[in-house]
Amino acid sequence: MGTASTPSEEEPMEDLLVVDTDVHVPEHHPDIAEKVAAKMEMPYSHLLDPNKGTGGYGFPSSGSHSEVPDTLSVFGGRDDVSGDVTDTEAYIDEPLREGFGVDYPIINMQPMWDVYPDTEQIVQQMPAANDVLVEEFMDANDDYFGLIAVQTRDPEAAAAEIDRLGDHDQLVGVFIHPGGQERGLGESRYDPIWAAAEDHGLPIVFHTTATGHMWDMAGLYRTMSKMPEIHTLSHPFAMMWVVTSLIANGTPAKFPDLEFVILESGIGWVPYLISRLNREYSTWRSQVPLLEKMPEEYIRDQFYFSTQPLGEFNKRSHMADMIDILGPESIMFSTDHPHYDFDNPESIRGFFSHLSGEDQRAVFGENAIEVFDLPV
Repeated sequence: MGTASTPSEEEPMEDLLVVDTDVHVPEHHPDIAEKVAAKMEMPYSHLLDPNKGTGGYGFPSSGSHSEVPDTLSVFGGRDDVSGDVTDTEAYIDEPLREGFGVDYPIINMQPMWDVYPDTEQIVQQMPAANDVLVEEFMDANDDYFGLIAVQTRDPEAAAAEIDRLGDHDQLVGVFIHPGGQERGLGESRYDPIWAAAEDHGLPIVFHTTATGHMWDMAGLYRTMSKMPEIHTLSHPFAMMWVVTSLIANGTPAKFPDLEFVILESGIGWVPYLISRLNREYSTWRSQVPLLEKMPEEYIRDQFYFSTQPLGEFNKRSHMADMIDILGPESIMFSTDHPHYDFDNPESIRGFFSHLSGEDQRAVFGENAIEVFDLPV
């Protein structure tokens, strides 16, 4: 909703403990990309360095003059991007914690590795990026928490990465970008990832991008001419596909202790999908033999949905109805900091004012504390 920051003297959200489940540190930012590239082997250590290669966007320009050492990329370098994301005081603490009253940010690097063409690159890039997340952010502040990002093209490598970092006290979940996968995420080829996360007690967190939407729904995307068309549908469509694939293939039944968190798609689509999955389950039950109960029960038991971007009806009370249908026990707060369409917790809180104090505490902090097992 992009509302202005609250003046610091008002101590925003001081009566609630606030966990922000979606704080971005873009892996492709030059300050981060340079550090990730330095941890990789040639040719990626050169090609993904923003001062030498293409700037860390995942598509090394093999064959161009960027392969020539000490030659600047045609895509430009640091002068094209302002700000230093590794200055955590300026990037996170002042705007988010002091300005909006967030107590604990859960940081992700929002990688889109599965849309990249080079499998060797993304398997190398995965641990390099996670190590940078730890060194630059987790080590900077004990109140920061982060997500282990994994690619899914090589599930065994992803599982090994979860095993490598799964016991880190501040890494509290596994981040996956839906988009670029060869098959739906519910297919058994991805089971090693779910098994590793379940073994470490880590929830799986899904967060797509318009890039993921372009990849998975190319036919639909090329028919769109306006940003509202793309941005309205991209995240909800992607997440409907993720949840449907997981339910249809019985993933929650196979991994009953695993929990799933859905980011940046709002909550309005969830009641519809629950009712539709229930209907389809009743019609096609023989095709989903792993399910032992209605899809709605799996979703209510093992899935959580973050608030941003919270929808807006002309009649404000309709959003309260939506929240009540989904249930405060299934909702987590998120801002999407620092993106343009972030949600200010004070503004969002007004949509939850009909809830009891206990339910408001659950939405804004306690659900996340329990699911991510935050040591706070």
